[in-house]
Amino acid sequence: MTTTNILAQIINFMGCIFNMIGINIKNKSKVLLFFIIGNSCVATALGILNAKVGMIIQIIFVIETIINYFFEKKYDKYPFWLIILYIVIPTAILISTFSTVWDILPLISGIIFPIAILLRGFKLRFLNLVSVFLWIPYNFHFGAYVGAIGCIIFAIFNISAIIRLDLLKKSASDVE
Repeated sequence: MTTTNILAQIINFMGCIFNMIGINIKNKSKVLLFFIIGNSCVATALGILNAKVGMIIQIIFVIETIINYFFEKKYDKYPFWLIILYIVIPTAILISTFSTVWDILPLISGIIFPIAILLRGFKLRFLNLVSVFLWIPYNFHFGAYVGAIGCIIFAIFNISAIIRLDLLKKSASDVE
């Protein structure tokens, strides 16, 4: 493994840690802030590994999350046109940069992730989980091994958060 590959793995690891912390926080603004930092790290690592489509999608995630961070502070609802834009832009960019079948995975994630960050609670965590599962084979294919392992760990954290914050909480409220 070259020094460049090791650097990419370290940066990807940091991104995974930030994303794992974010998914376990209840405060939506803080979740978004951790996702901004985490996805910036992951985009950098994928760029270093020449996984261009994955890097582009991660940059789009960062931009969308920044927009959502400011919308979250100012408004309760997102305008419908913004949601459509979040789906159309990644699709258009990835269609124009599509080169291998592996590019389909970030494309699908690029549609799911922005929808997830528009939601709260269980829906946010569940769609985020689906999005993360798409990154695991993509990361392995492009040599982002720490990213793939991080996605697996992130999925476990996400499932734990779903159980702890959504399912057990709902069970407790059903008992009362």
